[in-house]
Amino acid sequence: MLMGSCDLSNIIPIVKKDNSSWKRIERTYQFHPLKDGRYQVSWILNNPGKINDIALCYPYGMAEIEKLVKETRGYLKKDIVGLSSENQSIIRLSNDYSDAGSKKAGIYIVARQHSGETPGSWVLEGILRYLAVSRVKNIIVWAIPLSNIDGVEKGCYGKDHFPHDLNRSWGNQPLRHETLVIQRDIARWQERCTPILGLDLHAPGGAEGDGIYFPFHNGQSPVIKKEKYWINVIGRAIGKEYVFSQYKKICKPVGNLKNLTGLMLDTYFRMCLKIPGLCLEIPYGISKGKVLTIEDYLEIGKRITYGIMEAIK
Repeated sequence: MLMGSCDLSNIIPIVKKDNSSWKRIERTYQFHPLKDGRYQVSWILNNPGKINDIALCYPYGMAEIEKLVKETRGYLKKDIVGLSSENQSIIRLSNDYSDAGSKKAGIYIVARQHSGETPGSWVLEGILRYLAVSRVKNIIVWAIPLSNIDGVEKGCYGKDHFPHDLNRSWGNQPLRHETLVIQRDIARWQERCTPILGLDLHAPGGAEGDGIYFPFHNGQSPVIKKEKYWINVIGRAIGKEYVFSQYKKICKPVGNLKNLTGLMLDTYFRMCLKIPGLCLEIPYGISKGKVLTIEDYLEIGKRITYGIMEAIK
């Protein structure tokens, strides 16, 4: 998960001292050069508790989902759409079941295909909380907050979770059971709305700190032109303090594009469903010098929702 060779001072772990809440460790660290040319980084924990839990970023699991549903007072619905490979429930949150043939705008969101990328779940919570506060009725949002639930529960915090990386398993022939389950739920969603956008929420290398960006597949197809539009809408809405100055990063599609297997989720939205699909990479600890807190992630989600709502008025 900690890919890349960026400035390691951008990694700012969090700590939970005794029974307190999670907080960022102060940016006090030391570099230790090793004899073979490698080096280690140590973070100094001031005023430690008797028991100190350390993590890369704010955890997010079923407890946070239950709290979210409870606090939105019936606006959000929690449903089981299927079981994982290890028989754990795959949860979907939604604001509206709608009816077959509805013309309401529809957005489908997936987070945690790589189970350690918790910023995606926190931004998703910000999206859903703002929908609940606004009591939005003209947009149908279905979301899978913990798509790789087995990895979340087991602490498999890297990519390539056995037998295949979840985000390399999409297409007309899904390579994982979880992918098949979510594809079937997406089909139900499509029947009940006018799909306008699919979102896939990730986190980049652990030391990246340039801000949020969108891995983007260039081209001139009508769907890609719509993706460019939505990237600009969402990028502007998030704001300069959170987005990378060049927030469209050109990348190559993954998977077999001839028989449409082994695709990434955004490519699946684009090539198989013919709707815009965006991937967002949301930093773990810092964005353009700003240390990210839970409140920042929720604010980012709120801004994304506001930008989309304004664009479809």
